[in-house]
Amino acid sequence: MAMTHRHTCPSVCEHSNRVLDVVFHYFACLRDSEKAVYFANLPQASQSRITKEQDRARKIAASFEKNPNAPGGILQIKFRQSLRAWRGNPGKPQHEDGQLFSYTADDDVESDIQARLIFFKNSRPYDSPAFPNEFPDQKMPLKRLLANDPETNPLMQSCDEDLIRYFHLPANNMKWVEEAIARYYHEGRPDHDNFHHQARRSRHTKSEMILNPEFWRGQQLGDAGSEVHARSMRPLCETISTNAVSAEATPRNIVLFMPYLHWETDRGRRIAAEVTKEAGKAMFASLGEVVDTVTAERPTEDQTLTRIPTEKTVVARTLVQRRALLGSLLLLAAKLSEATDSFIDEKLMLQYLHKDAQLHPRRTLDQSYYGALKNTQARDRDQVVYRATTPSSHECARKFFKDANCRRCQEDIRKRPRLIMVDQLWLWVLDEKTVITSFPKRWGRNIADSSGVHASIRTRLISARQDEIRSAFDLAIIIVDQCSRVFFDRTRSIGQQPNLGDIFADSIRTVTYKQTAAFDAFLQYTHLASKDHHSRDTPFGGSSAMENTLLNINPEGNLLKEIKDILDELHILTRVKIQQQVVAETFVKHIRQILLPKVAAANDFNLALPSEASLLAPGTPGAPGQKDSIEMRREQLAGAKWTLARAEVLLTGIERRIAELNTLSDAAQHTSTALKDLLTLKQQQAGVIEAREAVKQASETLKQGRSIMLFTVIAIIFLPLSFCTSLFGMNSKEFSDGSKLTLRQQFSYMFPISVAIVITSFTLAFSSNTFLSGIFTVAWATVAYPINVAFTWLLTRSGIYTFSRGLKGKAKVLADRKDTITAHMKSDALRERMEWKVAKELSREQSVDHELKKKMKKKKHHRDEEEGVGTKMLSPSASHELLSYPKTVTSDVSSLP
Repeated sequence: MAMTHRHTCPSVCEHSNRVLDVVFHYFACLRDSEKAVYFANLPQASQSRITKEQDRARKIAASFEKNPNAPGGILQIKFRQSLRAWRGNPGKPQHEDGQLFSYTADDDVESDIQARLIFFKNSRPYDSPAFPNEFPDQKMPLKRLLANDPETNPLMQSCDEDLIRYFHLPANNMKWVEEAIARYYHEGRPDHDNFHHQARRSRHTKSEMILNPEFWRGQQLGDAGSEVHARSMRPLCETISTNAVSAEATPRNIVLFMPYLHWETDRGRRIAAEVTKEAGKAMFASLGEVVDTVTAERPTEDQTLTRIPTEKTVVARTLVQRRALLGSLLLLAAKLSEATDSFIDEKLMLQYLHKDAQLHPRRTLDQSYYGALKNTQARDRDQVVYRATTPSSHECARKFFKDANCRRCQEDIRKRPRLIMVDQLWLWVLDEKTVITSFPKRWGRNIADSSGVHASIRTRLISARQDEIRSAFDLAIIIVDQCSRVFFDRTRSIGQQPNLGDIFADSIRTVTYKQTAAFDAFLQYTHLASKDHHSRDTPFGGSSAMENTLLNINPEGNLLKEIKDILDELHILTRVKIQQQVVAETFVKHIRQILLPKVAAANDFNLALPSEASLLAPGTPGAPGQKDSIEMRREQLAGAKWTLARAEVLLTGIERRIAELNTLSDAAQHTSTALKDLLTLKQQQAGVIEAREAVKQASETLKQGRSIMLFTVIAIIFLPLSFCTSLFGMNSKEFSDGSKLTLRQQFSYMFPISVAIVITSFTLAFSSNTFLSGIFTVAWATVAYPINVAFTWLLTRSGIYTFSRGLKGKAKVLADRKDTITAHMKSDALRERMEWKVAKELSREQSVDHELKKKMKKKKHHRDEEEGVGTKMLSPSASHELLSYPKTVTSDVSSLP
């Protein structure tokens, strides 16, 4: 039925016009006034689905009502209070619908979960009349599928030769698998606790052989003491024989465990992690801890009733307050809807997560690789897909009052941060007629999910060509192929599912662009730094911002960390794909081992057959039956060849996806190498800067040393003098009562004493390794000093120094004139030499030209005499051509180098 109200749909989830989306459209898109008319115009099957959904909602609400201290019960109480507050009726809750709270909840989770059923008969889709809906949307309660009732359980019913059955369990629950396989063989569930005692028996049941620890519990990773997300099955594909007496040459049963990629919203992952934590507390916590937790979470009377507004506040309520109450009401409604949606999944986790036959929960990308980590939330929120699907901050988001017309805010409000998950496909092909699979779905997805793996399988089967499903192996190949092509199917866009290839390619391109920009900036700053260093006016140390930029490696370090994260995730994705490839190759190998004997037998049978004309001849005994056998063998041969061809296509597709991931890894590795090179260049540039700074510091130190030296010398010279003047200026008895000292006498005391002190100080301060060399140096300086002073005085006083300076100036002028004249002479000589060489070449060419002309004339005269034809007998044009021939040859020869 067409959706006539699509323009009024408030939901951001995509849904089409298929009957699977009727329930979602009815509850999420229509107004209350439109639901009655819409419901009345629906077919009976759609009305039944809506009624079942209403019953399911009532059942969950009744469960919340019975457990008011549970998170769902608390949300339901708060929602009713908020609804009454917004309506202005703070009285007690009124049960408008008596059935809503009188419904008895069933503690068995299998009654709330639906198992999928798909049938093929004679290679055509088949609708079983025992189940509602049509191909491929038939389903039944899981409790009925696992019940030991041959009358109603399709697993226990006999399978015709032309019938292919497919049963899907919507979670990796080991107990469900054991029950389903036991029901298929009409046996009891194997007791794995007593398996060692059972191993002594000579004969085992078929269920025990299929679920042998070698192919089942022995392949499980993680034990009771490990983390919950460490549980998984080792990648495996094997054939299993159910013949307890003698092993079959080619077993007809196949078991397959294969990881595959899928996705989940960040909120769904977080809620699942909280439920897992609560399940662990309920299983392993002490009684006192449980009582304390329940007491702390119990809503008191004050908490639940005192916040209800009175009648006066209702009357005085402003428009802003009503909007605030409405916003709180809508938020609680969303939380209650979320709790209702995830009720079944929470119930499943609490019931089976820590049982003997364990439930394997979904795992994030990092949880599948780092199974020993206790908490991977930080790593999960650092995924490339999470960063790409999370709204980024902008100016409007930082304001207290956001702009209602901000387009980016309107787009961001619809974004949902998402993560990459690693799920597991458990598949059994039993007796070449029945396929049983088990893999999980997204958290809380009780409505049609177009991105679900089983939804893609159903879509693929709807579009299957005629006679494409000829055996259970064809169906199993399609299931494996659909699991392996998640995120890599470019033929259709699937709702909220992230585009893995484009996200990783964009992330790598972004990092590469930033790396290129950082490299260009590094070169520019390096060039500016070099110019500043060689400039006299602006020293290098004056540009601190430039220096900090060259020495700061944080931007490149952050880019390197980001590209390392991308490489790490690509490595995990490639690892999952390689595991898929190994499992698929083993799966195809087993299919060949099963089908090739049949192909060989069919070929031998065709060779041994009589001609078709003899079979059609009248009166041939047994011809019709033999003809039917021939057709059956030919169909088997064609079906086997078709299955093997589809198996090769499966392997080719997985190889192509691995190649695509390897291409992304190569691009990311190239960017990582470029960033490492940039960091190396920055480190080298930092060494250059440090060397320059060391040289500059050494120069500054040298200058400071010279200044200190000057001050030291001055202090050494004047300190003794100051001491002597102070000494003689003292009013002591020796200087006052005795004869007065004249200035000459005072100098005669001061200067010798000062000179002695200065010489001794310099000798001790600036001496070499030996004291004797210092004495010789001082002595030589003492002797040379008066000589140098006297000689210099003589030169300056006599005018010899001034005369010598004048002579040096005249000599410099003459030397410059000499250099100019000799340069002109050299250039004239070079020009004359070049002219002589050119003239010589021209004369040589003229002589060659003259000799060629003479030889041509002689040759022409000789040829005319031999032919008896003179130049006069030729036509004018021929004569002109003949006369011009030597010139042409000459010109060609002259043009040669």
